[in-house]
Amino acid sequence: MTKHYKNEQLMKFLVIIGAIVGLVTLILGLAHLENYGYVDPIFALHEVVNFIIGLVIVVLTFLVALRPNNPIPFHWLVLIILAILLVLFGAGIWACVLVIIAGLIGLIEDL
Repeated sequence: MTKHYKNEQLMKFLVIIGAIVGLVTLILGLAHLENYGYVDPIFALHEVVNFIIGLVIVVLTFLVALRPNNPIPFHWLVLIILAILLVLFGAGIWACVLVIIAGLIGLIEDL
């Protein structure tokens, strides 16, 4: 049985906007355009490998919001883990903040 949050629509909106912002930041980082949301990744990976891993994380973030509980569960813990992975693999701080806010809304509802 799947859990439905009271503010699920708001959470989905924040996650989708966060994934879009992460995708734009990844593309700008790959094009070497300066943007204030890009954080250099912690790992010493090549830029293309970092872009591919970041793109996979962004797609997973999209799938969590668009098809909840089908590929990955729509749960606050999964959202916070995805937010951390977004910032680690170059999707930017703003994408991380939006997805963390959605995760915190789910956490507060679970309490």
